[in-house]
Amino acid sequence: MSLQRILMPVDLAYPDVVKREVEMALKLIAEDGLIDMLYVDDARVHHSMVPATSGNAFSSHHQTSFDGVQTMLEQLVPKKHRGKSIVRNGVVFDEVVLQAKKSRADAIVMASAKPKLRSYLLGSNAAKVVRHAPCSVFVVR
Repeated sequence: MSLQRILMPVDLAYPDVVKREVEMALKLIAEDGLIDMLYVDDARVHHSMVPATSGNAFSSHHQTSFDGVQTMLEQLVPKKHRGKSIVRNGVVFDEVVLQAKKSRADAIVMASAKPKLRSYLLGSNAAKVVRHAPCSVFVVR
C-alpha cells in the first residue's frame, strides 16, 4: 500500500509513541507522499484552563504547541515526507476527522494507548475516529 497523504494526530507529552506512529506511517507512505502532524488542544473544550488564563496566554500556548509539533516533524520524519504541522483547538476526535477531510488524507495513523497510559488519544478517541474518518485508520499500540 502506498499512500500520498497521511494525517498523524500526536500527543506532545509522549514522543516515544509518536516515534512508533512515524515508523508505521513510513511503511505505508508512497515515495513522494507526505505526513502531516496534528496536535489538538482540548483545554478550552474542557474549560480546564479558561478561568486562570488570558487570551494572550492561549496564543502563547498555541505557538508553543505548534513549535513542539514542528520539532517532532523535523526530528522524526525524513525531509522528503514532511508535510504540515497543524494545531487545532477542540474535541480531539472531531478535529482529527475534520482535518482528515480538509487535507484529503488517504489515511490516519494514530496511537491508542494501553489503559494505564494517560493520553488524550485513548481508546474512545481512536474508536470514534475509526468509525467516522473519511479514510483508512491505522491504530498503533
